[in-house]
Amino acid sequence: MKKSLLLLPCCVCLLAETPAAAWDGFDAETTELVEITPDRVPSRGETVEVRTYGGDMTETCLVESVIRNKRTVEVTVRTPRGDKRRTLVMEGK
Repeated sequence: MKKSLLLLPCCVCLLAETPAAAWDGFDAETTELVEITPDRVPSRGETVEVRTYGGDMTETCLVESVIRNKRTVEVTVRTPRGDKRRTLVMEGK
């Protein structure tokens, strides 16, 4: 009985939602650290959440192009207002 009471909190922790994994990289122009959610290579036309660590802000951006290199993936996104393009250099996948 005591063992089952100890296992209950462990099971609850395992069943709880885990936060979405993010993909790390940096902005090619400003060199600020960024992360993209979801944690996968997006396709052109998809939207991604871009979190900038320096300003601690998150934007939903439209993916304009994806270029795979040997060690990195360059993702060009357009900001929600459409006034700025950002090239994000992400870890290779």
